[in-house]
Amino acid sequence: MKRLFLGLVAGLLVGCGSVGTPSTGQLLGAPTSLNLGGRSVTAQAAPTVSGDVFRVHLTVQSGGVTGATLPPLTVTDLYVVTREGVWRSAVGSRLRSCGQQCGLTTLSGPARGLQRGAGVQVVVGLRDLQGRPYLLRDGSVRVR
Repeated sequence: MKRLFLGLVAGLLVGCGSVGTPSTGQLLGAPTSLNLGGRSVTAQAAPTVSGDVFRVHLTVQSGGVTGATLPPLTVTDLYVVTREGVWRSAVGSRLRSCGQQCGLTTLSGPARGLQRGAGVQVVVGLRDLQGRPYLLRDGSVRVR
């Protein structure tokens, strides 16, 4: 019984994506587009640094099928891959609507050495209503 319980707990943790952080290779290999129910989902990030605060304005858009709406998604994590390593922030917020095919959020945290002009890769962790985790990467961007 004890083994069954431990096996179920371990399975739930792995299924929820809460065990471990993706490696830098996994983050850099994340797709720049997801196909969710026939809808192409992409992300655009606008990272900025102001003093000691790093802020990312994130827009997630749906395309593909005409009139397709953006599926309900929760932003679970934000990763910024830099030359120095990976900046990570746990988020856990729903995307606010910016139209039928668009959701947005603004995330912030300590700059931890990030500077204006730095080339970065922004990767967002998403979760759908069924609890399935996804990684979605914006193309290479510069911190403003």
